[in-house]
Amino acid sequence: MQYTETIVDCLKGLAQEHPEPIDWQRACEQVKDPRRKQGKRFSIRSILLLALAAILSNHLSELAIAEWGAGQREEIKKALGFEKGVTPHQTTIQRLFRRLSVEEVETAFRQLFLSLLNHEKEQRGAWAVSIDGKVQKGRLKFEEKNGYPIHAVSVVDHQTGIVLTQGHVEKNDIETKDEPTDSEPRSQRSEEQEQEEQEAKKQKSELAVASRLIQQLDWNGKVLTGDALYCQRCLCAALRQAGGDYLFLVKANQPQLLEDLRVLFAPLPAPKRAGEGVLCLPEQHAHTTEKGHGRLDLRSIRVSSELTGYSDWPGLEQVFEIRRSFQSKGIWKEAVRYGVTSLPAPIAIPERLLQLKRGHWQIENGLHYVKDVTMGEDKSTVHADNGPKIMAALRHTMISLLRHAGFSTIAARMRYNSTHPEAALAVLSLSW
Repeated sequence: MQYTETIVDCLKGLAQEHPEPIDWQRACEQVKDPRRKQGKRFSIRSILLLALAAILSNHLSELAIAEWGAGQREEIKKALGFEKGVTPHQTTIQRLFRRLSVEEVETAFRQLFLSLLNHEKEQRGAWAVSIDGKVQKGRLKFEEKNGYPIHAVSVVDHQTGIVLTQGHVEKNDIETKDEPTDSEPRSQRSEEQEQEEQEAKKQKSELAVASRLIQQLDWNGKVLTGDALYCQRCLCAALRQAGGDYLFLVKANQPQLLEDLRVLFAPLPAPKRAGEGVLCLPEQHAHTTEKGHGRLDLRSIRVSSELTGYSDWPGLEQVFEIRRSFQSKGIWKEAVRYGVTSLPAPIAIPERLLQLKRGHWQIENGLHYVKDVTMGEDKSTVHADNGPKIMAALRHTMISLLRHAGFSTIAARMRYNSTHPEAALAVLSLSW
């Protein structure tokens, strides 16, 4: 992997002031403290800031957070809110994270970044955000027998990579299935049946969280992009009712809609005799060519508004076919994808639709990959109560803070912060 930032850039970042001060006291006021007053030595604000600063400095577990805090200079501890120079032990952090309200912590961070982004009421479709679910693989071995394969769903800004909101899957998001009867023991069930049940649980869990996340954001000027899982009537209708738009892929989970698209974009039959005309429906086209990572990518899109008024899909304005051809190791391959959007043709030209489709992968490359590879989320075995959810919230908050501060290479910045704790405080807009 080639870094986009040099060490000089990291050093320059140390001298930069935060683009806008963060009022952590106000942000943490809405997080209720579940502890008793007796023996309470550290505030919620101080412990959350300690965790964020430690994660920014490449200390990623609860034990590492406590060790990082204990090893800092007095001025660093005071900047984090520990006036007496004493920081909490691992057990204190662990017990608190298990009992904190995930909803309150997520709400505090969400309002923080929405105020920092400070987007005004923009024109329709100008602000693109992605949605996708993620598994914390380290927790799977601790799940119940009929657990769910998705743990969290995130909404990420295409342009900045900042996490706008995140929701966690709860047990009541999936109806408990009955255990297999004696006539059909689990050992005799086919692998295909097991996969179908897992896929059904995945879809139900992600869609339940997605419905809640839509209610948490102001959708004026926003367009939501997602894979075929999120191409559901209820979600599309909810987005349009909230003033937002959508761009989703279409696959076999919506068979009638997929068939309509295939028929619309099917190759025209050749005329049977000379002079015989063929009716061509109006459509728009765009093409892109990219070369990188030893591969040549050719993308073409066909966009049509012919299904508007014909299909009863909520808010449907345009449909498209994306044909991608790429050469890898001298072999050409091709993939075809279909999609729908509520953005009308005057607002979203074909080039814009291609840009939205490509921008959706920001959530995979800029968030999920960083959390798994750089921050080791899949290796974390924190699983008790709200502990894993709070740690996940801290991880995506740390990534959003670095994105907001202008750093694109998260791993390099974390390594730099590990030997320069004052740089981590600068990202948090704390003075020392």
